[in-house]
Amino acid sequence: MIIFEKERNGFTTILDCIEELYDKKQNKTAIFRFVYNDKVFETKYVTMFESDNGEELDTPEYEEFNVILFENIETHEYIDINYKNLPKELYCNGKRII
Repeated sequence: MIIFEKERNGFTTILDCIEELYDKKQNKTAIFRFVYNDKVFETKYVTMFESDNGEELDTPEYEEFNVILFENIETHEYIDINYKNLPKELYCNGKRII
């Protein structure tokens, strides 16, 4: 996975945590708690992938970035995180990541 300079705003910290958990084979049981303003979501990691902003490849507005997909444990809805929509706080198994 290519890490883009714009993702060095805390997003890479999340990637590092997930990679460490994956290496230890613990990622399926890790609980991630997201805090967005007054909302708190408990989630589990699903996958990560590269995406883009939907612009044509040859336009100056075209942008690639990485996405991490989580599943809300309570509602089973998916939450995608990228460098643009980081949560205010993020905890993994009770330890603050950001």
